[in-house]
Formats: sequence, C-alpha cells, structure tokens
Amino acid sequence: MKTEMLVVVSDIHCGSDVGLAPPETETEKGNVIGFGKNHHQSWLWDRWLEAAAQVKAIIGKTPKAQVALAVNGDATEGSHHHNSSDLVSADILVHTKMAEVCLSHLAQLCGKTFVTAGTECHTLNMENELAKLLKAVSRKARDKWILSIRGCLVDIAHHMTTTSRAYLEASAMSILMGNARLNYLRAGHPVPRVYLRAHRHCGGHYSDNDGLFAVTGAWQFLTRHGHKVVTDSIPRPSVIVLDWRGKPEGSLPAVHSITFNAPKHESVTT
Repeated sequence: MKTEMLVVVSDIHCGSDVGLAPPETETEKGNVIGFGKNHHQSWLWDRWLEAAAQVKAIIGKTPKAQVALAVNGDATEGSHHHNSSDLVSADILVHTKMAEVCLSHLAQLCGKTFVTAGTECHTLNMENELAKLLKAVSRKARDKWILSIRGCLVDIAHHMTTTSRAYLEASAMSILMGNARLNYLRAGHPVPRVYLRAHRHCGGHYSDNDGLFAVTGAWQFLTRHGHKVVTDSIPRPSVIVLDWRGKPEGSLPAVHSITFNAPKHESVTT
C-alpha cells in the first residue's frame, strides 16, 4: 500500500531535564531514571500521550501500511555547551533509549519510519542507532529525505534559521521555501511542493497555495541557554500530520496541527 499520511515530530530532546522523558528509563548499570516531581517533564509526557491519541484518531481506519512517521532530528539532548547540570544523565545511550521509548508511541501507529539527522552537539551522531531501535527505513538516518507521497515531493531536513522575533517566523518560512525552490530549479532537479523543517523550536506552517512549509514545535521547555538567547519564547510542543487521503495525485496535503500551550508563568503578588 502506498503512503497516504505522514506524521511529523522533532526536537523532543530526551535527556534534558526540561525535555520529553518517559516515566522510567533503566540505565546500563541498572539504575532507573524517572521524572519524579519534575513538573515540566510530567506535563510534557501527559501531552505526548494526548498527542499520540489524537494522531490515532486522525488516522482512524486508514491501514497502518499507509501511514509513515518522520522523526525530524534532535531526538536527544546530548552533552553540549557545558550543560551537564541540565541533563538527567551524561550518557547519550540513555538519551537514545529514552527517545526510543517515547517515539515508539507514534511509530507503532505507522507502517514505516524515517529518521533525519539533527544537530551534532545534541545527537552526537546517535541517529543511526535510534533508526535501528525504531526499525526505521534503511536503519540509518539521512541529512535529507525526499519522499514522493501521492505524486507530491516532500523535502525533509532538520535545520533552518532561527529568530527571536515571533512576527518574522512566517517570513523565514517563505524565504527558505523560495530559496529551496530556486536551488532545485537551477540544478535541474524536480522541485518538491512540501518542505519540513525543525530546529527553531517554534512550530507553524505556511502555504502560498503552490507549496507548503511546515515546522514542528519542540518538546522542551527553555534551558538555561534558551533563557539567555530567546528569553521571551514560550514552548508550544506539536505534532503535524500531513494528509493526502482523497486528494488528487500531486496535490498538497491537508494539515492537521496538534499543538499544546505550556502552562502560564506563576505570578507573584507583592
């Protein structure tokens, strides 16, 4: 059966003490790591299960073989920028195992999985190991996947520009999509109609009716580094489901955006 739907997620940053984590993870030495009273991780896990339930409802009776999952980079936090105090474990294998447990909730709903390489300082090149654990296509991660779904070319890569200005997010999507199209044309390559990116942690999608650019929101609250560089950002984790069911060959997909708003900051009355 040919793919009709694509579930997209990225930037879950397992291993970060403010990133997604399963309730329990056993280390190589037999120790068990849990999120305990970490309210950030408890909230993220509950929303993760809710997102998986919503994806299942969107898929409905569509055969599993017609649904694919794209893990678009930075599934692990890694040890970087002297962030050892922000980690639940210094072992990248533990981060990878946590990511496998989390992602299995979506992977079990899909007939195939594609893993994209993310940022090296986060993943420490463990994406191939994650691809093996998830039994992903080719058992390897790629810097870029080009998928043909119902005659529509989909360009999947992790990196894109970041911005601290929310009102310029759509501009960046438009600029990057236009630039990618031009480079495909200049090289004489077929031009994709859908572009999937991540990395910036701010989700959303933009379309000019001929193309679609979509970014998945991160499953991570602000780290100490984040508080320094994007002080005003508020996490909005998301999963995107692209849906070609019932669409003519070569059409853009319908977009189902599953997005959660983080709890508001506590105010102090003085």
